[in-house]
Amino acid sequence: MKRLLRYRLSLLLILISLSVSGQTPNSTNNSALIAAAIKEFDDPRGVDPMKTYTIINDLKNIKNSCDANQKNTIDLLTSEQQNRQGNIPGFLIQMEQLINQNPRFSDPILRQYYALNMTEYYVYKNDLTTASTQNLKHIFEVKKLKKNQDIAQAYQSRSFLFLIKNNKDSSLFYTRLSSKFAKRSDSRIELALCFHNESKIHAHFGDLEVAVEKELLALQFAEKYNLSYYESVFNRTISNYSLEVQNSKESKNYIRKALDISKKLYDQRSIALCEISQGGILIFDQRFTEAIELLEVAIKKLERYKDAENIGKGHEYLGNAYEKTNKSTEALRSFERALKYYESIGNRDKIGDVFHSIGEVYLKQKLFVKAELYLNKSIEIRTQQSENNKIYTSYRVLSDLYAQTGKKDASFLYLKKYVDFIELNSTFKNSQKIASLTQKNSSEARERLLELQGETLEKELKEKKILQLQSDRRFYGIIFTIIILLLGGIIVTIMLSQNKIKQEQRDAEMTQSLLRSQMNPHFIFNAMSVIQSYIYSNTPDIASKFLVNFSRLIRLILENSHKEFIPLEVEEEILSKYLNTQKLRFENRFNFKIKIEEELRLKRVMIPPMITQPFIENAIEHGQLNTISNGLITIYMAQKNGLLDITISDNGVGRTKANKIKKNKNHKSMAITITSERIDILNRKFKGKGSLSIKDFNLEEKTGTQVNISLPIVCENITFNHEEKSTHN
Repeated sequence: MKRLLRYRLSLLLILISLSVSGQTPNSTNNSALIAAAIKEFDDPRGVDPMKTYTIINDLKNIKNSCDANQKNTIDLLTSEQQNRQGNIPGFLIQMEQLINQNPRFSDPILRQYYALNMTEYYVYKNDLTTASTQNLKHIFEVKKLKKNQDIAQAYQSRSFLFLIKNNKDSSLFYTRLSSKFAKRSDSRIELALCFHNESKIHAHFGDLEVAVEKELLALQFAEKYNLSYYESVFNRTISNYSLEVQNSKESKNYIRKALDISKKLYDQRSIALCEISQGGILIFDQRFTEAIELLEVAIKKLERYKDAENIGKGHEYLGNAYEKTNKSTEALRSFERALKYYESIGNRDKIGDVFHSIGEVYLKQKLFVKAELYLNKSIEIRTQQSENNKIYTSYRVLSDLYAQTGKKDASFLYLKKYVDFIELNSTFKNSQKIASLTQKNSSEARERLLELQGETLEKELKEKKILQLQSDRRFYGIIFTIIILLLGGIIVTIMLSQNKIKQEQRDAEMTQSLLRSQMNPHFIFNAMSVIQSYIYSNTPDIASKFLVNFSRLIRLILENSHKEFIPLEVEEEILSKYLNTQKLRFENRFNFKIKIEEELRLKRVMIPPMITQPFIENAIEHGQLNTISNGLITIYMAQKNGLLDITISDNGVGRTKANKIKKNKNHKSMAITITSERIDILNRKFKGKGSLSIKDFNLEEKTGTQVNISLPIVCENITFNHEEKSTHN
């Protein structure tokens, strides 16, 4: 705040001196003022973004005396300020004017701001392809500046792009990449914002427990560095999450904290946002009249800032309050206003919510055709946005509608969908966990909890010692006799236990070897290098496709490598994504075919994870498929002689020629050793006759290698029973 006052004072003195002398601010003076404004906008310490509101008003006073480039700079800063404050319609108008002027910014800071704003402009216009291109330009510009805070912000923008596309894996990947640069920056708030944005990703996909955990981390960071504005933001977010799981007590607690902070800052916009949230809490508590009065006041405050999204939220809450008091006309009017604001910024998530609410109002009015129309619109949007945590409400209302119109089958269908969701959805199951998280947010509470746990543990240990002493004294003779009689049995048990431990160690080592073979560092490094080359060659779509495929592959490997068996469909997906990754890496020099006999799918046959991958890798790397133009790998799985028969064949150079080509002649492949051991274990466990064989085709008309793997057939129910038995034991 002191920096802002110094800025305003210097600006005022300059303007007064110019006025007294009768001079007009010249280009040099304007440049100095604009440079000071840019510095304030680019403050790496993360001060309240609302400070820019005053700065922009000051710059507008000198705009008429500026040259074209200076005017473009002021327009760019104005668009940035409007975006920060939530005035999206104003932001869009300002950016359209800039685009028409086709500005050329020499200042690298302004270039990165322009690229960032262009990204967000096309996001709001729902042109995600152009937005992605602009985002890559933004990343390119900030990397030249070598400012970690800006790099973090650029990757956060990319995370948001994938969130809009409902790609959770890629969205989380880029927000975590953003956090790496945030940790290296001088910004005290950027890392907290990474936690905040990751929280929003999890909330979007219905995982509110993780969302609250991340938001609490953001809050703790803001509290540590006295970042008051963001303390208010994060408290308000936690309040909203708590209300979503119907925990109004904690919601009130956190919104009260947010409001107190905003009042101390004299931040009228933040105060209004808190009042909007309070309106939602009042509606939940059925205090509808109070809610309506508070919401109308908050909406008027927000209209000053032209904050479309939150004005829309206020009208949506108003509609809910009117609907609960059976004022259908007022409710529909409020919902229509909310819809207008949401449509102006392209917020499809909220549009889906409003469609649902309008459907409920029409149902109350017995206007069944209109109700069904809006409810189905809501389901369509929520399905597109992957909002499974909201769709269930539309299912419930549709079931009620069809019951009222005599369509019993349809009513039962949607009621079943609703019940199934309630039973399976983690949001409801974890509401108590979320409440627990929010209630224990203070460091004092956490420390006290640890102390109590320690005291309880100590007490339990003392009681156990007393009981143990009493037991020893009472049954000493009996215990001594039992030890003598069962000594031999104990020795045998120890030996068996040692053998079991050795076997478990062997299995763990094999698992680690298997995982290391899948997570080959050279493969990962080469894959990331390919992604980088595609980005720098201005082919972002290919890079994005490669990255999405690669990230999904890594996730599948990590999730399944420790399992004893996985479904054939999962193994098929892993192999497909691995081969597609290698195809892109080697510029489509080879093709592949994966065929699984239908009978195996019907029987729900399971397979040890990634048992074929090492041989496929050998075919590509050592079979020289990456050097020929018509390479082909074929994977065929079928039932043969009561076994799962897997055939992997390629048309490469074969092992003999490959050994001649290899630089390291002494290299020994681990694939055969690890696979043979895995087959031996399976044979002993299931009394099978699995085997491994490899042959080469060194004929003139045919070259390559064929690997045959035979495994005992294990179906899904057998595997589950086995695991269940192991658990009980």
